[in-house]
Amino acid sequence: MARQFRLFAAFKCLYHSMVMKKIILALVLLLLPALPAQAQEAKAPHVKITLTPERSDIRTGEGLWVLIEETIEPGWHTYWINPGDSGAAPRIKWTMPKGFETSDIKWSAPHKINLEGLTSYGYEGKAVLAQSILAPVKDMPKGKLEFRADFEILVCKDICIPEMVSQTITLNDPAVKETDSTEAVDAFFNSLPTRSDWYGTYRFDGPDFVATIYGLEPSAINFSTLSFIPVEWGIVKNAATVKTSVITEPKQALQIVQARDDRDLKDMTKFTAILSFAGMDGKQNDLEIPLRLDTTPLATLDSALKKNTDAQPVTAPDVKTTLLQAMIFALFGGLILNLMPCVFPILSIKALSLIKLRDKGAGFAAMNGIAYTLGVLATFAGIGGLLMGVKIAGGDIGWGFQLQNPAIVLGLSYLLFGIGLNLSGMFDINSSFIGVGASFANKHGFAGSFFTGVLATVVATPCTAPFMAGALGYALVQPPVVAMAVFLALGLGLALPYLLLSVVPGLAALLPRPGLWMVKFRQFLAFPVYASAAWLLWVLSLQSGTGGLLWALMGLVAIAFALWLLAHKPVRKTRRCVIILIALAAIAFAAVPFMDRGLLRKTVESAAQEVPAYSAEKLETLLKGDEPIFVYMTASWCITCKVNERIALNTDATRALIRDNKITVLEGDWTNMNPEITAFLKSYDRAGVPLYIYYGPRDAGGQRPAPVVLPQILTPGLMAETFQRK
Repeated sequence: MARQFRLFAAFKCLYHSMVMKKIILALVLLLLPALPAQAQEAKAPHVKITLTPERSDIRTGEGLWVLIEETIEPGWHTYWINPGDSGAAPRIKWTMPKGFETSDIKWSAPHKINLEGLTSYGYEGKAVLAQSILAPVKDMPKGKLEFRADFEILVCKDICIPEMVSQTITLNDPAVKETDSTEAVDAFFNSLPTRSDWYGTYRFDGPDFVATIYGLEPSAINFSTLSFIPVEWGIVKNAATVKTSVITEPKQALQIVQARDDRDLKDMTKFTAILSFAGMDGKQNDLEIPLRLDTTPLATLDSALKKNTDAQPVTAPDVKTTLLQAMIFALFGGLILNLMPCVFPILSIKALSLIKLRDKGAGFAAMNGIAYTLGVLATFAGIGGLLMGVKIAGGDIGWGFQLQNPAIVLGLSYLLFGIGLNLSGMFDINSSFIGVGASFANKHGFAGSFFTGVLATVVATPCTAPFMAGALGYALVQPPVVAMAVFLALGLGLALPYLLLSVVPGLAALLPRPGLWMVKFRQFLAFPVYASAAWLLWVLSLQSGTGGLLWALMGLVAIAFALWLLAHKPVRKTRRCVIILIALAAIAFAAVPFMDRGLLRKTVESAAQEVPAYSAEKLETLLKGDEPIFVYMTASWCITCKVNERIALNTDATRALIRDNKITVLEGDWTNMNPEITAFLKSYDRAGVPLYIYYGPRDAGGQRPAPVVLPQILTPGLMAETFQRK
């Protein structure tokens, strides 16, 4: 978890700074992930954490507040629960005696932090948070009790640094004099945003978010100081101009207009915001305003503004484009794809070929790197063009769509199996293996590199790396030229490591010298390629059943037999012709499923039969009830999905959470094309899987909270945190 936090923070820092030298540094940190932790531990922390318990003792069934004070180095800042355009809220993990629990964090009011056109919400100087420790109602442990809090805090200036801090408090220690910090706790709660009698409604008017807040006295507000800060992320564009006005119809109210953000809020019926302003007496006011969705017809925004001319905008830059952000995220997503199990074997083969090319001169190696990059970019452009073309024509497909076709899955398994046989030494083409497409490499090395780039892109599509979802979701709702820029940035990220090794002499010099070790390493690389082929066969079995799997296995045997025959052709011409004909017949047999597609059209069985299958009607029915719902969209060919299911979803701990919290789970299997699942993904601006959505239970007032969109990489701790929220 700590390493994931460091990587996430490094990428946030890169986006935050926009400086090329920091981009290069971030790439180094990506390739050498162990270094950030070592470098960070050697530096003095920029944030000091102090824990102050309300009392020094705790009794059975009681709750006890712990103040968490951040002392922040001048010029640096930390983040609020909604960090805004950049940053990350602190994470706290408690290690406590058995039976103890903690409450949600209480957050002090934040302030806006503007930097390089971005607006974040956080703290400078000092900040105080609070969290309650809840003692068990029975079987209370005896004697001295120790509680350790492990903090993951992102602290930023012009760069961002993730800091890991641990603090311990001791309760019920008879050797320590009793202490009482009740006054400090009371002072903290008195400083929190006030739950006033004000209340509000909100609605959407085209590109604008409109909040209407009732119960105020307008003459007491200095409008030039007013800030509207939603607790939920993605409600408004944080850096956009805030327009305020006082309306009188149907009754007096404060109206706030701000550009809405890209988050899909169709299922959000309420949320809370902090309204901060200075009164006419100069006193600062921080109010916690509950807002609910206004479903009644209202006058349009234009007519409301025409009736009220006293609107005073709060000055803030208006950010209207996120293309640069999408391209940066796409670049990082492409970089991370190189570490995915579906791509790593192909990249290893290219790295090995680069060692062989080194003696041919830097120029030759550089041209191969450029050819590989062009292959990647051309394929990404083709996939992006097809995606956009289908959407323009009114269809809906998403990232990894080609693997929803069993014939393509079968063809890729054949191809990878053949590559594995080549690496194992079963057959060779003039002892050259400059990448996939060896027949092209035999004539033109650049063609071999180009087609290796094509293959790397094709096998990368089952994987969805961090940062990719937002970039792809943005691209697929943009004009074709803008969308293509994002796809090409994703391709550049995938090609960048090999390209740098090819064109930068200093990096290429770090590679080992050619030698006999390369023969064994080449043979070793066959095994991850075989594993990729086996995984594709498993995907095919889920798409086409045991009948399709049997044809695929027989096809692999036929391909191996054909390649063996071609590698041991006799000298005499007549016999050579016979052997070649037999080999061609074997290959033709392997191609039968491509000619008779009915062999691959079988009903897909769910990978988890105990989980009800998703349908839009089923979800709509469940949302009318009161209980929590968890919806996850997956596919058999999605490596990220399967890893998440293994380590976070299909565990005893998560199943217990689902059972104890009465959560209904719906699984959407996108292994084959499913229009309902595609529509659901589109509603959350996603172009592919995985996607995880949690709908919390209704509260005492009958309102269901806004759905929670979980990140693409899940952990058991994240699942517990999500399912236990109220």
